Amino acid sequence: MVGAPTFIMLLDGKLASPTGANPCRRKRPAMRKARSRATNPAEAVQRALEHELTKRNGDMKPIELVKVAISAYQSFTFNEDGPMADADPCAVESADSIGLRRGTQSAVDRLLFNANYWCAAYEKRIVAACDTPDDARACLQAVSVWTAHTLKLNTLSPTETVAIFERFCPPFALNHRRGSHERSRTGKGPLPDLKRAIDELRPHASQRSLEALDEIVRSMEREAADYEALGVNGSLQALFDILSAWCLQDRIPLVNGAWWNDSRVMENLVNALHQRFLELGFCESACDYFLDSCLEALDAYHRDLSSEPSPLSELDIPQLIALVQTARETYPNFESEDYGDALPSWLIGKEQLIWNIVVCALYGPASARPLLVDSPALLAKDGYAGKTDVITELAQTSFMRYTADRIASQTDMEYATFASLPTDLRNSSIAYISSIHKKLETLGYEVLPAGSCYPDRCVSAFTASEVECLAILEHRRWLRERQKAGWHYGPAKNTILKESPYIVPWEELPDRAKEWNRSAVRSIPSLLASVNLAVVR
Repeated sequence: MVGAPTFIMLLDGKLASPTGANPCRRKRPAMRKARSRATNPAEAVQRALEHELTKRNGDMKPIELVKVAISAYQSFTFNEDGPMADADPCAVESADSIGLRRGTQSAVDRLLFNANYWCAAYEKRIVAACDTPDDARACLQAVSVWTAHTLKLNTLSPTETVAIFERFCPPFALNHRRGSHERSRTGKGPLPDLKRAIDELRPHASQRSLEALDEIVRSMEREAADYEALGVNGSLQALFDILSAWCLQDRIPLVNGAWWNDSRVMENLVNALHQRFLELGFCESACDYFLDSCLEALDAYHRDLSSEPSPLSELDIPQLIALVQTARETYPNFESEDYGDALPSWLIGKEQLIWNIVVCALYGPASARPLLVDSPALLAKDGYAGKTDVITELAQTSFMRYTADRIASQTDMEYATFASLPTDLRNSSIAYISSIHKKLETLGYEVLPAGSCYPDRCVSAFTASEVECLAILEHRRWLRERQKAGWHYGPAKNTILKESPYIVPWEELPDRAKEWNRSAVRSIPSLLASVNLAVVR
């Protein structure tokens, strides 16, 4: 190996002498013992979470649960007899890459704050551009900010944790790390430090290496300028704008960690976060909303997950941000649907999953992204086109409930199934579903995709007076529909003569028929929930 160093860089940027030891040999991780007890990563994560909660008497910030889960996952999967055995043990890596692979908690802390973003995003390109391992190590150390000064989640208050996250996670500009010195022309930060490191290489580095490194710096500067422009609306909004691009490029461990692809690990972590939120006193409906949103995002991501790399991963971040912005303008309902054909089908699920776990662990469960639904425009005023399959599904469900009510009131049923209904009665059932939004508007409610608003706006049950109002409105609608179809009053129902004893005003309707209407409108919230829709204030 050319230019072998006298010292090697260990996990947190500290220097150690290789005296009496092979400098290329890696130690086993501290949590190696757990492998004899756990049989898979999900079990290892579950045990680590339970152990930490017990040791800390349950006094843990939600974001610390995320750290413990990732550390346990990485520690379990680290195996010197595995894929790394065939790799060059002296390959150049940053301290964070080594530490994260081994599952050290300090490296995971830095990952969650995204503190060493520039090193993580450009590490492979920097190593490939350098002539010697020594040159690569010098450049990697220049862009590795938090290695000697460790960020420790367990020493920070929740407010301090959020403040540091907002400062570091979206990398806004060149000099926003290691303190910004506005009066200094050179500044202090990862990119100015990298420039200085490259300048020190100029006397001996090849022209090819210097040109490649200079191009890397220019690419970083373009990316930083885009981040700074997005940052004017705040850190969290900037992260919302950037996260999709990071997922598409798939370079930084915040988004490309293998734990995101293990559904059992994610389920264990989500359940632990849900329980911790409840213990911390967050609103139960918000906690349940968080749980449902996470599990649905997880399901969507894994349903569409492909082992094939996306061709978009070769684009730079400014290009990807522009693509995402265009897709969001083209598909304004992307939050509850997806990006259509513009971007990979797995993207919306993955970005929502990462957001829900990392951001909600810091800001609380109400920050969860909306649930995904198949037909978000189902009951919009003019949104029926192309949705008749779902409307029919709702009509069938409603008919089954109506049948159960008739049986409970010991009333004979002429038609046992929805399929056996004559065409006009099937159409009547569908018309009832299509009329729901109009009746709800009378009470000031609307129908929206489940998860598209905060849980406290959702209505799970109507008051008695609201039920009575909706039941009267439904009977009036049905009465107009039947009369328009040629039906009239008769002492008994006769489909041939189109007679019915219920073709009367609400006040004259038999009590059992009134109760059928009340039962139907009471079931509206649960009926809509069956297709991921909600009644919203």
